[in-house]
Amino acid sequence: MVKARKLPTRKIALIPSVRSVRMDSEKYRLKALELGASDAKIVSASKVVVDERVRLKCAVPRCHLYGESANCPPYTLTPDEMRKVLRKYKSAILFKIDVKPKSDFVDDEQWHTAHIAHQRKSHEIASVIEGLAFNDGYYFATGFAAGGCKTALCGGQICQFLDSGRCRFPLKSRPSMEGVGIDVYNLATKVGWDIYPIGIRDVDPDSVGCAISVGMVLVC
Repeated sequence: MVKARKLPTRKIALIPSVRSVRMDSEKYRLKALELGASDAKIVSASKVVVDERVRLKCAVPRCHLYGESANCPPYTLTPDEMRKVLRKYKSAILFKIDVKPKSDFVDDEQWHTAHIAHQRKSHEIASVIEGLAFNDGYYFATGFAAGGCKTALCGGQICQFLDSGRCRFPLKSRPSMEGVGIDVYNLATKVGWDIYPIGIRDVDPDSVGCAISVGMVLVC
């Protein structure tokens, strides 16, 4: 039986050098690609926009996961809290997963199960990158995924954390970027990615050039 390789850890540096941050960020970017991201970019935390209207869209019209998961509103950080947190960070790793076929997001009936694998992948990538950064001494590294963990990881089962205080996937589950008020459309467009709003019940599939799932890890 082959034992899993243990990850190295690094002594904490209270003020890591610019060179170290640059090299480590590139390592995390490449790791995201290795884990299945279609693209990944190093971005300045100052580019991340938080808007109350993003959180509003979780409630109006009410998302089926609103209040159903510990990582969804109203249990996540509020937009105001997220803004305060962002001011403490300088850099992040932003990654996307191309949804192929795009009908996994666009087709009304297909979406109910097909979106799960793409969003699960975002949770997995965010948690791995966050863990790597933590072991490298960036002990405030924090990841955000796409979509709700209740469907992405637990297959729609009742949120065990809200029920008993014991999460089924404590090391994988992450809040979505939208759930804390981050304007993903804004950020994806800033870095040059094509992104389309998809209203699955009435959108013309041919008008959607691509579908993507986006996650992010705040590093330092």
